[in-house]
Amino acid sequence: MRWFHLILLSATLALGCGFRTPCRVKAVDGKIQEAVERCARHGGGRVTVPRGEWTVGRIELCSHLELVLEEGAVLLGSRDEAAYGQLDSIGAGDMGRIPVILSAHGARDITVSGPGTIDGQAVRESYQRAEVTAVTDSVTGREVYNAKLYGADYRTKWRKVAPWTTAINFVDCEGVTLRDIHVKESNGWNVHLERCRNVLVEGVTITSDRENGVNSDGLDIDGCTDVTVRGCRIDTGDDALCFKTTGQAPCEGILVTDCTLSSSSAAVKIGTESKADFRDITVRDCRIEGANRGLCIILRDGGDVRDILFENLDITCRRHAVFWWGNGDPLYFTIQKRKGARSAGTVDGVAVRHVDAVGQSGVRLEGFSEPLRNITFEDFHLTIEPEDAVDKRARNGFLFDGVDGLVLEKVSLVWDGYEKEWEGNYVHRNCKNIQLL
Repeated sequence: MRWFHLILLSATLALGCGFRTPCRVKAVDGKIQEAVERCARHGGGRVTVPRGEWTVGRIELCSHLELVLEEGAVLLGSRDEAAYGQLDSIGAGDMGRIPVILSAHGARDITVSGPGTIDGQAVRESYQRAEVTAVTDSVTGREVYNAKLYGADYRTKWRKVAPWTTAINFVDCEGVTLRDIHVKESNGWNVHLERCRNVLVEGVTITSDRENGVNSDGLDIDGCTDVTVRGCRIDTGDDALCFKTTGQAPCEGILVTDCTLSSSSAAVKIGTESKADFRDITVRDCRIEGANRGLCIILRDGGDVRDILFENLDITCRRHAVFWWGNGDPLYFTIQKRKGARSAGTVDGVAVRHVDAVGQSGVRLEGFSEPLRNITFEDFHLTIEPEDAVDKRARNGFLFDGVDGLVLEKVSLVWDGYEKEWEGNYVHRNCKNIQLL
């Protein structure tokens, strides 16, 4: 009698949950969307993409789906914008509505796994920016004007050629896994996760051209919660790993570990899009190689930054072309209100511990709109090397300007100090509540 009740209970649960036999489909001749829709009719399943190069437009994923890219499988983003049908609105205002290769909206339990590749086939062109006659802004204007004074080429830049395709854009999804895939050469951000929950990004490689890869961020975590990023390698033209809040959803509960990050801009960045808060974010046990900036916080839109930990990091930075943001500085934190924003936001509670850093510039903390509060450096060792660029930018080993509550414990600096613009080892302006331990 007991067994009868168990069998009856199992059958009832299966019917109540809408249980169906998992669907397993191989996408024949690159007809991936058809295979996904077949699985969707069965409540989910697995779609396998075989070896070969498959030119694709937009692929909309469904809930309870695993998309497997086999060894040698390459999804080539079409250069025909019409192939993408509906365009996706990406969070950043300057991106607008753009084509997306793998798209998901409001889906649950979705996985994209490798070892295959998603290739956005980005095309970019060189152009000449307008001549600069004065410092135009406090974010990049100083560096650009300085380049002009030194006679460096500050006018040559790169821009994207349409379509501005993003490889992966998931919005309002829960239970997202990206594992072992290679994403490369998007004209937009390579991987953009927006307002997603319970996310794992593991063993993923993301690459774009370091010379011309404008706007081709590696991984953008935008207003997401409960995220783990581990064992990834990201080497991109623009920011490698970027936390954003382009809307009103916060970024919180995030762990990044055992990753190697390289960028012509920032390896790890919070901002600049910062309309909501950033809380409980940890980056530990990672290696930063050849980045223009190592750790970066640029707060501009009113969000608050709280409880951030950078720990056990090996950072190497160097100068890149003038149009890229950064001075070869291992660390740059700033609060600068964007025009039109209600406020700049606040930074309160950032710890940087157990870091070995080498750069061609130093550590810069500048609270322009609001002071940076409660910043701790512990066991932080900085080596500054001579700049290999024509225009010299390095001025200080450590610059603290507008900081309230600063702890320096076991901090060291190795610096020859012979570059033309260099001023001092440790410079404090508009600071209070400083502890040297």
